[in-house]
Amino acid sequence: MLRMILWLGGAALAFALSTTALAQSEPFSPPGDSPPELTLARALALALKNNPELAAYNLEIRAREAEELQAGLRPNPALSAELENVAGSGELSGIDAAETTLVLSQVVELGAKRLHRRSLAEAETELARSDYEIARVDVLARTTRQFIAVLAAQERLRLTGDLVALAQEALETVRERIEGGKAAATEAVRANILLAELRVAQGTVRHALNADLRRLAALLGEEEAGFAEVTGDLSRLPHLPALAELEDRISRSPVLERWMVEMERRRKAVELERSQRIPDVELALGARHENEVDDIGFLLGFSVPLQIFDRNQGDLAAARSRLEKARAQARSARLAARASLAAAWQQMGAAHDEAEALRDAILPAAKQAFQAAEYGYRAGKFSLLDVLDAQRTLVQAQESYLRALASFHQAVADIEGLLGSALPGLAIDSETDKENNPS
Repeated sequence: MLRMILWLGGAALAFALSTTALAQSEPFSPPGDSPPELTLARALALALKNNPELAAYNLEIRAREAEELQAGLRPNPALSAELENVAGSGELSGIDAAETTLVLSQVVELGAKRLHRRSLAEAETELARSDYEIARVDVLARTTRQFIAVLAAQERLRLTGDLVALAQEALETVRERIEGGKAAATEAVRANILLAELRVAQGTVRHALNADLRRLAALLGEEEAGFAEVTGDLSRLPHLPALAELEDRISRSPVLERWMVEMERRRKAVELERSQRIPDVELALGARHENEVDDIGFLLGFSVPLQIFDRNQGDLAAARSRLEKARAQARSARLAARASLAAAWQQMGAAHDEAEALRDAILPAAKQAFQAAEYGYRAGKFSLLDVLDAQRTLVQAQESYLRALASFHQAVADIEGLLGSALPGLAIDSETDKENNPS
C-alpha cells in the first residue's frame, strides 16, 4: 500500500473512493455480449422455481400423502378353503367322504385404530410440509446471502478497476516528470511494479467474483450463470427494528412451528399405541359340504387375542417418552432461535453503526486529509510519505465501509431466515421491497 504514492491526481482518486462514488457507482459489466442483469427479487423467484432441494421436498410430500391414503384403508378380508377326508384309507379313500369348507373372515379393528392411524399419517404429511417450509426459507436466505456476496464482489472489482486506471494515469504522469527532469528514473520502475501488483489483485478479485456467481447460479438451479451481474444498493441503511419486535415474531418462525407439528405428531403416535392395547376381533362366516350325504352346513365364528402378556405396554411407553423428548427439543430450539436472533440483531446493529460512522464522519475526514496532503505535497509542504499515509487511510476506510455494508445486509438475511419472513424496508432493491410490501 505504501507504493500508492504514484497514484496522485488528487481529485480523481478522492472522487473514485468517496461515499458518493459507492452509492452511485455503475456495476461491473464484462466485455462483449452479456446476459441480463439479475435483481434480488428475480433471484429469489428463480430459486423457488428451480432449486433441486425444494423439488425433493415436494416429492416427499407426495409420498406422505400416498401413505396417508394407505393408512385410512380397512384390513382386507381373507378367504380360506379346506378339503378333509381325502385320499385316506378304507372308507376315507378317494373323495367320496370328502368334506369341503370355505370360510370368509374379516378383522374388525376396535379402539378406533384406523382413525388414529389415519390421524398419525396426516400429521406425518403436515410434518413434511413443515420441513418443506423450513427448506424454502433456508434456500431464500442462502440465496440472499450469496446475492449480497456477489454484489459486494462486484463493487470490489469496480474499486480495483478504478485503482488500476489511476495507476496507469500516475505512470504517465511519472514519465512526464522524468522527461521534465522533475523525478528520478527509479520512480517509473516503482510505478510499473505498482501497476502490475494492482492488476494481479484485480485478477484475484475477478476470480472470486466468478466463483460467487457460480455459487449463486447453483442456488438458482443452473449449471452456468445465466446473468452477467446482479443489481442492488448496498448503501441502503434504513432504520432498524427493535429486538423486542423481532422476538415477538420468532415464535411464528417455520423452525419453531415445525416443532409444534412434531409434538402433535408424537401425541397422535401415543394415541395410536394406546388404541393398540384393545384387541381386534376376527369374524368368520363359512360353508361346509359333506360328500357322503351331499349336505351343506354353515359356519360362524370369531376369534379374539387374549391380552395377557403383550398389552403393547412397551410401545406405549416408548411413544410417551418420545413425546416428552419432542417437548424438550422444542424448548431447546426456541431458546436457540432466540439466542441466534439476538446475535444476528447485534451484528446488524454493529454493522449499521459502523457503516454510518464511516459514511458520515470517517470517509469525509479521510477524503479531506488526502486532498490536503496532496495539495501540500504539490506546494512542497508535505513529504511523499504524508501523501501515501493519507491515501492509504482513505482506501482502508472505503474498504471498511463496503465490508460493513455487506455485513449489515448479511445480518438482515440471517434474521429473515430465522423469522421466515422479510423485514419491511430492509431489502437491497426496490423491487423486493414492493413484493414484501404490496401496499
